Amino acid sequence: MSYTYEYPRPAVCVDCVIFGLPTISSSGSQASPEVLLIQRGRPPFAGMWALPGGFVDIDEPLEVAAVRELEEETGIRCAALEVAGVYGTPGRDPRGRTISIVYRAVVWKSAQSPQGGDDAAKAEWFSLSALPPMAFDHNQIVEEVTENFRREIRTRPFGRELFPDSFTIEDLQCVYESILGCSISARKLRNFLLKAGLVEEAEGPTSNSVKTPSHGRVSTLFRFCPAVYEKLSRTGFAPEVFAGT
Repeated sequence: MSYTYEYPRPAVCVDCVIFGLPTISSSGSQASPEVLLIQRGRPPFAGMWALPGGFVDIDEPLEVAAVRELEEETGIRCAALEVAGVYGTPGRDPRGRTISIVYRAVVWKSAQSPQGGDDAAKAEWFSLSALPPMAFDHNQIVEEVTENFRREIRTRPFGRELFPDSFTIEDLQCVYESILGCSISARKLRNFLLKAGLVEEAEGPTSNSVKTPSHGRVSTLFRFCPAVYEKLSRTGFAPEVFAGT
């Protein structure tokens, strides 16, 4: 038997903040990450830029809805989404009372080819320092999610979703510098990661050293230690390597 609830209920949406990292350059310099936006093709705010997202279907899990909306509107399929916040201030959506669960992900821009689809006329990358006026409260969302992300990677493990099984500390250093917007000592980062047990030298069939794309010199390959990564993802840490950044 169906049940009718007599009180008004809010609608539920999902929105996605997708940060795109540039490829690590041969000079070692890193440009700032960008954020993926769509140009709305329908009212409200038709023609304005916004985060990819939309309404959750009645029988749909939230993360499934986020993955679906992102793919429908940008052509990008990203399963590594993390909840980054909940926004529900009354009046944020002219269509009515709407609560949005915001998801976050970090991807390599070179591996993505965003294209507008469904009710998105366009999908493009924008610099975090030159964002256009956006629909709803999406400027606020991007600003707050960015700041929270920068704080988070100072206190929790980061990088497993981006790098292959083995990587160099120099390349991980470049990613940190790109996101945080400041210089990081590769030596201090390496010492901290080893002391915390987050990484170990990667064993290979022939060699555990490579010439890094970021610095052009021979460097040791490392890999994350899954058990420690999972533990510190829950408990966090206070590394001195990020002091002052």
